[in-house]
Amino acid sequence: MANTDGQGHLLSLKVMRVSRPGLASAWEPFYSSSSAFSARSTASILSLQGKTPLPGHPKTLRDLTHVSEFLTLPVAFGAIQLGETFSSCLCVNNEANADVEGVSIKVEMQTANSKVLLAEVGGADCKLGARDTLEVVVHHEVKELGQHVLACSVEYRLPPGSRHAPGPAEGSSDPNLQGFRKFYKFTVSVANPLSVKTKVNTPRAPSALLDPLEREKVFLEVHIQNATQEPMWFERIVFECADGWTAADMNQIYDADPDQDMQLMSGSADLMYPNAVRQYIYVLSPTTIPTFPLPPQPGSTIPLGRLDISWRTQFGEPGRLVTSMLSRRIPAPPPPPSVVQQPASAIPPYLQRGRTPTSSPRTTTSQLPQSRPSSPSPHRPGSPFPNRPGPIARPQSPAGSVRNITQPAARPLVVPEQPADVEVDLVTMGNVPKAVHVYDPFTIGFKLTLSALIPRGTRQQTISIMVQHLLPPRVPAKATQDGHPVASDHALVASPSTQLMGQGNALLSLPPPYFDAADQTRDTKLKGCTFLGSSTISLESMRLDTPIEPGDTHPARSEGCREFELTFLPLCTGYVCVGGLRILLVEHELSDGVTSTHRIGKEPKTLKEYEVIGEVWVHS
Repeated sequence: MANTDGQGHLLSLKVMRVSRPGLASAWEPFYSSSSAFSARSTASILSLQGKTPLPGHPKTLRDLTHVSEFLTLPVAFGAIQLGETFSSCLCVNNEANADVEGVSIKVEMQTANSKVLLAEVGGADCKLGARDTLEVVVHHEVKELGQHVLACSVEYRLPPGSRHAPGPAEGSSDPNLQGFRKFYKFTVSVANPLSVKTKVNTPRAPSALLDPLEREKVFLEVHIQNATQEPMWFERIVFECADGWTAADMNQIYDADPDQDMQLMSGSADLMYPNAVRQYIYVLSPTTIPTFPLPPQPGSTIPLGRLDISWRTQFGEPGRLVTSMLSRRIPAPPPPPSVVQQPASAIPPYLQRGRTPTSSPRTTTSQLPQSRPSSPSPHRPGSPFPNRPGPIARPQSPAGSVRNITQPAARPLVVPEQPADVEVDLVTMGNVPKAVHVYDPFTIGFKLTLSALIPRGTRQQTISIMVQHLLPPRVPAKATQDGHPVASDHALVASPSTQLMGQGNALLSLPPPYFDAADQTRDTKLKGCTFLGSSTISLESMRLDTPIEPGDTHPARSEGCREFELTFLPLCTGYVCVGGLRILLVEHELSDGVTSTHRIGKEPKTLKEYEVIGEVWVHS
């Protein structure tokens, strides 16, 4: 087995950590009348004084840090933090007076989870002369916390005629092949050099939620803090997206020439002092936009990507840190309200006020057949009251017997009709006009996408949709002094007829074009714009066909879409909200594709309501 200490071998191994130097501090006395010290202080590269004296101040004003321009080497191994680059210089010395052949050195970095080969130098052709050395410098990025071991293995061949053989190399039976191993342990401090915190935001504006591209974006806000006691110079900060995402770096100033793009924090702004915090913004977009949005599962985690950060310390020592996977956590549904169980009462049930005992002799007696309470009690010979009369017969209540209770009339079993599993999604087509003027009508295009579940045994379904404008709820009429009611402003708006002709000349009864509940904030936002035209628009019926493969018994979903336009009239200048809108399911028919047709629902059903469907800036 190889020797682990290297004693008695012809070669020796020296290992030294390559670390940054430090500035030596020295106190220089203050002499206001000494020209020699004044000249030396002025010539120092760390001096704050100029060539000419300040008015009313001596010429030998010095820097208060007491740091000189001399460099000093560290006297100890020092500390290593996560993300730093560990550098070490290894030197193999030939202590013999003869040449040694077959010299090789192998360096590995071992941790609790990995083993990395850093260098493997030399070999069978490597020859080391007498008193000669073989040097190698290795570097390793520290990516793990905890214990690290620098394992060094040295092998060589004994010169001819050498009698000294301390031990063969590991895994070799050749006595001329010698070797030894050395291990150097150090611990990476638990404290990270950088503190990275993230915050995920999603679009909330009504106009963004109706845009098929904007609503899918995720805004990642990253806060980076320098947790060390030394300043850092950031060289590179790159966000590496997870699969399915693309990222836009909003921390750059983009130019017409891509080569001229510049970081917002560049030059002197890249210097980050201890405990300083920087904020970075990244906009993530999915690579594939779904035709119908699917909400994420509550409580799930969506991976977004990683941050690759590179920096240098004040002496140019590099550092690099790759964060763990940054993700977006979807809030879990609130837990159901827990039922608080009252402790058991020490009072017997029949003594508790306001509570009917579950088991009572009287209750039991009242439920007995009619013959038991009216039958006389038998005479007991040993009774002290032989002449006691029997119980008095009382008229029996008709409810005293279970057989006499009148059963309620049987009602016909009503099986509720299966609800229509139909979902809708509304998006805007193109951008809202930017140049909008007051009392100048403008048009917005919309696309309505419908997703319906086709049950088993159904091949086709026909769905009819109507779009209805919504107004604030009506305000009750106000009475005047003479007792005659006066209609309010909202009541003066003529309500459209709620009776419309559907397919097959069927008469449809639509809900009134008003919001169900009053909301002063909503009504205030929508008062600056009104719709033009009919309050209800009927869209062309959609026929959804789903081919079912043989043997496929699972229900499938089918999608369809319709495009339409709405015209609005702005009534005031400034920021104006456009709305509201109601999506109505008017007819829904299922068919097996041959003869059978089944209609679901006979009344219009509200699928979705939108308070705001657009935001515009109105010019005068």
